[in-house]
Amino acid sequence: MKVLTLNNETFEKESLKLISKLEVKPDLVVGIVKGGSYVLEAIKKHPTINDGLFELITLQRQSTKIKQRYLKPFLSVLPYRILNKLRILESKQVTSKISELNLKQLQNIVLKFEIENTKAKSIKNILIVDDAIDTGKTMFIVKNNLQIRFPEAKIKIAVLAWTIDSSIIKPDYYLYKNTLLRFPWSNDYKQQ
Repeated sequence: MKVLTLNNETFEKESLKLISKLEVKPDLVVGIVKGGSYVLEAIKKHPTINDGLFELITLQRQSTKIKQRYLKPFLSVLPYRILNKLRILESKQVTSKISELNLKQLQNIVLKFEIENTKAKSIKNILIVDDAIDTGKTMFIVKNNLQIRFPEAKIKIAVLAWTIDSSIIKPDYYLYKNTLLRFPWSNDYKQQ
């Protein structure tokens, strides 16, 4: 598995490249905070997307908050070659836990959407965006909630990186597969 680093400029270009793959114009684009919010902002600039509805959903793992608080200062002093090895090791650990995910339990998690009911009736095509899918847990929860709220809508998923091909949910559109991307908001990103 390889690790690639995207700076702000390359991230925005890659986000637009991802959106150019879409076969249908979405009526609603849902970004998953944190990485998906950056993808959402980048794709709002795409001429075929900018007149749709947009929503952000927050569903952050507890481990992410811990990493941000305690690990970021430590990671900032390590060279990328070590950080890349740590990312690959973490990805292997995450991969081994996919089979332990309880899909029934994940289906019971309820998210709140801010979309008004009057606007919701016109939504036929939904696009969920995020920076990456690892286990697929977060994306599974979001998609399940959207399917319940919009049972008639077609829901597609777009991510920059599909890092683990055995994830519990597969993206419809992606740029990188079995590749770990380091983004400007990543805990181990260094300004260059």
